[in-house]
Amino acid sequence: MTDLNILSISIAFILALAAIYILYAIMMYQGNKNGRGGELQLSTKNILEQVEILFEKGEYSLVELLATKYLERVPSHKDVRQYLAQAYYKDKKYNNAIKQCLIILKKDPNNINTKKLLGDSYIKKDMLSKAIKEYESIIEYRSNDKEVVRTLAELYRDTEQTFSSISVYNTLSSLMDKNEDIADVQLILAELNEIAHDYPAAFEAYKTRLGIFPTDISTNQKLIKLYIKLKNHPKAIETLLYMLTFTVDSKTLLWVYETLIDLFVETEEFEKAIDYSNKLLEIQGSDKFKIRNNIAVYNMKLNNYETGINILEELVMMSENGYDVTVQLCDYYIECKKYENALEKYLTLLDKATQKEAKSIQQLICDLYIKWAIDDFANKKLEDSLKHLNNAVDYNAINPEIYYNKALILIEQKDYTNAIELLHRALEFDKQKIFQAKYYLTLSEAHHNLGNFFEEKKNLSDLLKIDNKNPMGLYRSGLMYVTQHDTKNAEEYFKKALQYNPDLILAKYNLALIYENNNRDKAKELYIEILENNPNFEEAKRALADLALSDY
Repeated sequence: MTDLNILSISIAFILALAAIYILYAIMMYQGNKNGRGGELQLSTKNILEQVEILFEKGEYSLVELLATKYLERVPSHKDVRQYLAQAYYKDKKYNNAIKQCLIILKKDPNNINTKKLLGDSYIKKDMLSKAIKEYESIIEYRSNDKEVVRTLAELYRDTEQTFSSISVYNTLSSLMDKNEDIADVQLILAELNEIAHDYPAAFEAYKTRLGIFPTDISTNQKLIKLYIKLKNHPKAIETLLYMLTFTVDSKTLLWVYETLIDLFVETEEFEKAIDYSNKLLEIQGSDKFKIRNNIAVYNMKLNNYETGINILEELVMMSENGYDVTVQLCDYYIECKKYENALEKYLTLLDKATQKEAKSIQQLICDLYIKWAIDDFANKKLEDSLKHLNNAVDYNAINPEIYYNKALILIEQKDYTNAIELLHRALEFDKQKIFQAKYYLTLSEAHHNLGNFFEEKKNLSDLLKIDNKNPMGLYRSGLMYVTQHDTKNAEEYFKKALQYNPDLILAKYNLALIYENNNRDKAKELYIEILENNPNFEEAKRALADLALSDY
């Protein structure tokens, strides 16, 4: 059956070709018989009719054959050549279509139909610059032709000529009769104006579209994203709440609630974040574990530590492994200074940890003991502080902060020699050089207390090589120059210290002492500034009083 169909089609094609050749031969014969004028009159009429019929039937190959043969004899026939160009276009032979269009336009440069066909052929060949040129000339004659205006707008958009595209799309919008078409164009205009950073125009376009389709999900989402981009959180929240009045599908509801919660967190409205997180829990497909975890975090932000910790305790029980949530729970225990609770959780986690997890947990336990030690040190519990630091060694013996904090305890006990030894060990273990500045500063203080001024100067120099803007390093260098009666360098270092920390009162006080000898008005000014910040600074009070007495 298939072979029979192929045979039938082949025979029909051959017969059609034969008919064309017979017609063509008759035309040539009639033309020779009646002279040249008769040839043109008869052949023009018959050829145009035949070409038009074949084109309407979609017989583009036959149109190409017949028109080409005819144009060999009568190359000036514009209508036949137009059909030939159209046939080539329909047959996806765009180069041939372009060639025929250019021939027509050479003699008839204002032929709009040919220009449009040429422009469309350029588009098919991705020759967009040439297509734009043709359509720019067409639109002068067809400024109300929606198809022409739309095509030019799309060409500008495709070639990233954003402002030109916006202009033409605005024209297209004004030509539209149906609200649906206006809404579609306005959406494109909104996106283009965003690209052009013309945000008022983008908002206007979104709102115009929403005036037609007020419950369109995608447009509302785009509008919200633009509000968020421009940090207009109240408007974003308002639009999200409006979406909740008509949104029903779970996927969109998840997006609305999650975005709302993110905005409430951004604006630090944690109570509202908790409220909408609880609503989010009821939405199908929501990550309930993650949401409850976030609710715990928001409670901690509101200082509702007990509530937050209770939620995390429940999550630890619910989770299979519970590594991440347990670590988070311990962070909050430490923040609340419940070190024993945190240690208990860490040790439980350590018992069932993988080898990789165990290493991390040991580091966390070490850090916990250090924080515990720092807290006890601040409360003058030196023995407890030292005990915690010794425990920290069991979990990470090369943590430099252990030895630094031990050194602080020894300095408090005025054991400067052993403190210096521990500080050197801290420097040795600080491979990433994160804390070196702090260690060198403390070393310089310890050497100062021992009267090792050469070592003090060296440590301060090493500190300022690492951090030449360190206010305390600059201040202590200034003090060192004061002891050497080098007031010029002392003044310079105190000024630098204040440059990087204007609230460093001790630097300001010592600078004022220098100015007492050469700039009493400036000295008074500095003492007044000190007392404005700290009315109980007795030395500044006495110095200011002495200056006032000496003026009389």
